[in-house]
Amino acid sequence: MKKELFILFMILVVLGGILLWHVFQAEQTTPEQVFNDYIKQFSEQNFDDMLQYASKEELENYNYTRNSLAKKYQAIFSGIEASSMSVITKEFHYDEDSSSYIGRFTVKIKTFLGDIESSYDAKFLKENTGNKRKEWRVKWNPSMILAGMEKGDKIIVRTFLPKRGEILDRYGFPLAIDKEVYEMGIIPGKLGRSKEESVKKLSDYFNIPQETFHKALNQKWVTDNVFVPIALMPVDFHIEDVAGDHLPGVSFQSRKIRYYPEKESSAHLIGYVKEVTPEDLEKDSEYTIGDYIGKTGLEEVYEKQLRGKKGGIIQILNELGKQKTIIKKVDAVDGENIKLTIDSTLQSEMYEAMKQDAGAITAMNPVTGEMLALVSSPSFDPNLMVSGMTTEQWKAYSEDPKLPFLNRFSSLYAPGSTFKAITAAIGLTAGTTYPEKRREISGLRWKKDNSWGGYYVTRVKDVSSVNMVEAIAYSDNIYFAQEALEMGADVFEKHALAFGFKDGFSLPIYLKKSQLSNNGIQEEILLADSSYGQGEVLMSPVHLGIAFTPFINDGDMIMPVLIDDKKAPERKTVITNDVANRVKEALIQVVEREGGTAHNLKTNKKILGAKTGTAELKSKKGEDGLENGFAVVFDTNFPSILISALVEDVKNRGESHYVTAKIKPILDSYLSRKESY
Repeated sequence: MKKELFILFMILVVLGGILLWHVFQAEQTTPEQVFNDYIKQFSEQNFDDMLQYASKEELENYNYTRNSLAKKYQAIFSGIEASSMSVITKEFHYDEDSSSYIGRFTVKIKTFLGDIESSYDAKFLKENTGNKRKEWRVKWNPSMILAGMEKGDKIIVRTFLPKRGEILDRYGFPLAIDKEVYEMGIIPGKLGRSKEESVKKLSDYFNIPQETFHKALNQKWVTDNVFVPIALMPVDFHIEDVAGDHLPGVSFQSRKIRYYPEKESSAHLIGYVKEVTPEDLEKDSEYTIGDYIGKTGLEEVYEKQLRGKKGGIIQILNELGKQKTIIKKVDAVDGENIKLTIDSTLQSEMYEAMKQDAGAITAMNPVTGEMLALVSSPSFDPNLMVSGMTTEQWKAYSEDPKLPFLNRFSSLYAPGSTFKAITAAIGLTAGTTYPEKRREISGLRWKKDNSWGGYYVTRVKDVSSVNMVEAIAYSDNIYFAQEALEMGADVFEKHALAFGFKDGFSLPIYLKKSQLSNNGIQEEILLADSSYGQGEVLMSPVHLGIAFTPFINDGDMIMPVLIDDKKAPERKTVITNDVANRVKEALIQVVEREGGTAHNLKTNKKILGAKTGTAELKSKKGEDGLENGFAVVFDTNFPSILISALVEDVKNRGESHYVTAKIKPILDSYLSRKESY
């Protein structure tokens, strides 16, 4: 029995030894395994894990711990913005001459300057890792950070920033440029004994909340002798203005910012830039914290062209600060300038005329399609969006009932009686309307029959016999309602849609899509209302102007352009030459006739064509609603300008006459300038 127990014991001892030997052998790593794991962790930028395979003794020879070296790796590869690292080649072999294992590998690193390649040699040694065991480790040296590095070397990274492209008007005048301004900041150590009193004094002096100062001064990186930015000064600020004032701790530095010389007049068109957000950084890897990006308007649309491309240099310096090697150098590429067809003088004049009201004015050359002005009112100063608004400024904008951030030239409105020019063209094309045809109409209101219930079409001038020219000149709703009913919904819709309702116009600005109806014109009342621009008809002021170009171009609708590229305009034939001229002659009578709704635009210098309109905003007949006023006007002899204007809430203020009164001085000034060219 004892003998059997002894044999069993010996068997267990042998089996245990074998098991321990296998466990020990499993824990032993080969040089090749270490090499592969080192590369894997390096390519994944897991520097802490990677350095577990580096010889501790070798690191100490260079005065590094694994932790401190991991931080150095992280700083360097973050500095060059290494977004990815991929292994291109690797090889491992035993070198008989040196009696050592050697691994070689090449890594492609994607940096902010593009791809760079770095090749590495890794030698191996056995190092005591504790418990009387030795493991294979990488014999680390500085060239294993980036090829060519030696003890004492540093990696220096500099970014070359491109100049953002300018946005210019047709004559080269700037609408968006970079400009040097002063940034006010604080040197904390110079605030004096009572920092709170100094901050209060500066807060009162610059009209900046104390909270802004405290938030800036309490940042982790702030020390007594650093410049802490507080606020950008106005463009017209000069240091001499505050030279004699005692401002504790205040210092000024020059800084380049985006500047908009035309301020409010072009804000909705040009837009503005702002500092990138975390969301921006996620979408585009070319941006870094502190960069600016176009947020609205043309600044946003042409961001890629305007921003240019960053350059920079990644270089190795020795311990004396002298350059050893340039790893990568790329010159910055400045952004492109964007030249518009806009006339900034006209743009400014239009805004000045409009700024007391909510509305929009657009102007275009009806022959070339060039947009000359795109104005929305009220507006905002885009420079404040760049430099930052005070609480009071933001409150004034955000609580303004006229909605200054709303872009009205691209918004949709019922065009009112301006649409009658289109209805006349449809009738002439369909053969239901012709100049000699007269309609006998009695009174100021009319309905087809009792099937309309209590619904009536109304007009403002009681004329018993009306033809097309008179109906346009005096803006007779009843005449056009009857014409539309005679031609029918199918004919009306087919020809009306050709006037740009299906076109996107390819402008680099967002235009809401116009509509003739919600779901087709299926009722007589809706057809009647649509004929004079009410019902469910919605058009932007931009589209309304474009829709009038066939009357100037022998039936061709001219597609609008905003970029000054000198290309021939795109044309689309929508009506015949004869129809276009007949409507144009009627539009001239709107101005020429004493009773015409735009007679106050008449001038002895030019023959003008025009159509006015007033659109009622109410949910049902009989309600007392708001009214929007419209006017479209153009010169006819040698056409150079077509203006489409909208003013909201004109009821009891002259209706559409209020709009034409605003247009007249603008038009006179522009045409006078054209004569002097």
